[in-house]
Parts: sequence; C-alpha cells; structure tokens
Amino acid sequence: MLETSKDLLFIVISLAVLWLTVFFCWALYYVIVMLRNFSKMTTSVREKLETVDKILKLVKEKLEKGSNHMAVIADSAIKLVGFLMEKQGREARKNKSKFKR
Repeated sequence: MLETSKDLLFIVISLAVLWLTVFFCWALYYVIVMLRNFSKMTTSVREKLETVDKILKLVKEKLEKGSNHMAVIADSAIKLVGFLMEKQGREARKNKSKFKR
C-alpha cells in the first residue's frame, strides 16, 4: 500500500483537504443560517415600521379633520361672542337712556 514516502504525503494531503472541506461546509452552513436570521429580522423590522407609518398617517388625518372642525367651532364661537357683546351693548344703551329720563 505505502511504497514510498510520497504515497504517505498524498494521503496526508488528501485528509487535510477533506478536513478543510468539512470545515468550510460547516462555516458556510452557519453563515447561511445567520443571513437567514438577519433576513427574518429585517422583514420583521420593516413590517413594524410600516405599522408605525400607518398609525402616524392615521393620527395626521385625524388631526387634520379635527382642526377643520375646530376652525368651524372657533368661527361659531367668535360670532356668538360678537353677538353677545352687541346684545350687551344694546342693553347698556337702553339702561343709559332710562337713567337719563
């Protein structure tokens, strides 16, 4: 089987190449597993960011609609205060004219 030292050298080299191949396959497996986990993690983060974006858009829409309603309410309040002040002014003028007599 082993006739020369060269045969022994070839056997040792073939075993070293075999172990090196096993090591690279093992390392490649773990790299693939890490990349798969990273991909799942980024997908999860992307979904959560999309959810947050949807929530923020919903809040923005609600605030815009609410501000439109608040503008109408504020205008109505201003008109009501103006009306009450005008009414109070008319009553004050009536009272002044009563006191003058």
